[in-house]
Amino acid sequence: MVLDQAEQDVAGLRDGEHISGPSAAEYRTRVTRSAVFAGRTVTGVRNAARLLAAADPDIHHGEAMTCVWQAETAACRAARMAAGLPASDVPDESECRSSCTNLAYTDRDIGLQRERAARLAAAAADALAPAPLRERAAAQAARARAI
Repeated sequence: MVLDQAEQDVAGLRDGEHISGPSAAEYRTRVTRSAVFAGRTVTGVRNAARLLAAADPDIHHGEAMTCVWQAETAACRAARMAAGLPASDVPDESECRSSCTNLAYTDRDIGLQRERAARLAAAAADALAPAPLRERAAAQAARARAI
């Protein structure tokens, strides 16, 4: 999966995919230097670990956002530590903050954000829904449009 994702990211950049967000430059750097899998057969655990270490840019695609993981600046990690939970060495999408400096947005992510904003705007305009749900949907739609 890691190798397939890295290959998709390389292809996206090669095909002119636009990247935005605080970690856009770091995303481009990591994707560019990630190794492309040449189709070798991996027979040992150490060989697989070495291949992944060379190819894994530590980029995690989430729901309509991409985390370019750096533990020192990760808002999700800081939130876990503030809550008294153990620090993690991987992103925690449930604790993701839109203000995190590790975020980057690919064209794929922005497309999903637009779809999400449209769904939320429709939910906010639903006259049959309770007012609190409409208000929450309107606020979430505004955040998705801001991204």
